[in-house]
Amino acid sequence: MRNDIGTSPTGMHGVPASGRVLVVAVVAWSLAWKGASMWRAARNGSKPWFVTLLLTNTLGALDAIYLFGVDRRHRREELDEVTILEMTGEPEQEGHRQET
Repeated sequence: MRNDIGTSPTGMHGVPASGRVLVVAVVAWSLAWKGASMWRAARNGSKPWFVTLLLTNTLGALDAIYLFGVDRRHRREELDEVTILEMTGEPEQEGHRQET
């Protein structure tokens, strides 16, 4: 008895064209989210998030949480500091404690 399953070069023997399109769309969706979130985590120097995003595959769910939740909070904190410095006219402290 001959088994033809898996003999197709794409490994999708017997899958209708609509199923193939769906698989390609899901892969493209996941790669887009993963690429954006990993790039942002690397720019932010967030190694734990980078590794987590690299090792998990949640079809973009965890990646979206990072981009719209964690990273947005991080950017807001940076923006608040810059806004305060601009409003007060104080120079940036660059990691030094304020002298009083």
